[in-house]
Amino acid sequence: MTIKTPKKGNRRHGENRWAENEVPAMTDPMTALDSFQRELPRGSLQLQRCETDKDLFVHVDQPTGTPRFTYVRLDGKTVTALAIFALVEPIERTQCFHLGYAVPERYRGQGKGKDIVAAAMKELANGFSRTPITTFYVEAVVGADNEASHKIATKLLSGMPTSIMDEVSGSPAFHYLRKVNTKAP
Repeated sequence: MTIKTPKKGNRRHGENRWAENEVPAMTDPMTALDSFQRELPRGSLQLQRCETDKDLFVHVDQPTGTPRFTYVRLDGKTVTALAIFALVEPIERTQCFHLGYAVPERYRGQGKGKDIVAAAMKELANGFSRTPITTFYVEAVVGADNEASHKIATKLLSGMPTSIMDEVSGSPAFHYLRKVNTKAP
């Protein structure tokens, strides 16, 4: 699973290390999870409990000037699953978020990846339901060899991904896309 994020912005005084993390154009979300986990015990991240799921937390930042929503499940101060939604170029004049997700190895095989993506998408839609935004897109790019991420993306985003070549590595990948209605019952 890879995540496409905007290029790193200038470092500003007072930002925490998570926001300053050097993020290339595409990266493995496990790197983001590791970075988030390092910063969490230091108290440099502001987490908010989510409305639709009280066991889900969100950290909102703008490391490059565009919003990034990072959702986590925790066991104490340990991240057990992470989903990142980074605002990218709109599709058909509709906001689009690139999704990346990761689960630490010791928590894999327990449905935590699927759970956090589903819960985070529900929370994101809930938040936008109070705004004029009625729809948004969620996209994910998954490496062709990442079976676990394919299962999640197929179930929650699209059963009909587009075959692509990863922009950075040149490796085969699949692009998943889903339009989310924020006003759905």
